[in-house]
Amino acid sequence: MTLNRLTRIALLAALASVLRLVFGAWPNVKPITALFFVIILSFGLLEAIAVSALTMLVTGFLMGFSVIVLGQIISYALILILGVLGFKVIKGLGFRIGLVFVLTLLYGAAMALFTAPLFASPILAFWLSGLTFDLTHAVSTALFFPILLTIFKNSLKKDLI
Repeated sequence: MTLNRLTRIALLAALASVLRLVFGAWPNVKPITALFFVIILSFGLLEAIAVSALTMLVTGFLMGFSVIVLGQIISYALILILGVLGFKVIKGLGFRIGLVFVLTLLYGAAMALFTAPLFASPILAFWLSGLTFDLTHAVSTALFFPILLTIFKNSLKKDLI
């Protein structure tokens, strides 16, 4: 891995960490999930997973570290892998926004798998009780996605556009 690539991953993880902290007052309204999807389109899947994992680790130390951080890392990796597969098939911006919305909802469901056992709660009941937060997360991600695409337009990979 080149120094340029490592530096880019570190800077993007720092940006995502700061954005997560700045938007901390609004539960699940954060641009970081949209940023991770834009990183796929700009720099590739491995960098998006690396940035998401580093972001969860760094903010875990700042906001409270638990086993949930591992769930976040795995859940983000899952939706980012599905995202890169979807981006190869889906080309229109509106359809991609829809894909990002659905994958963000899937992130919430995946997180319920990790979180519900910590509270000795049935997974379905736990997921349904947090569905409003998951919807807020999905809507905010869908809104931030085209904004961040515009910001990163010069770095987008031509084979994924």
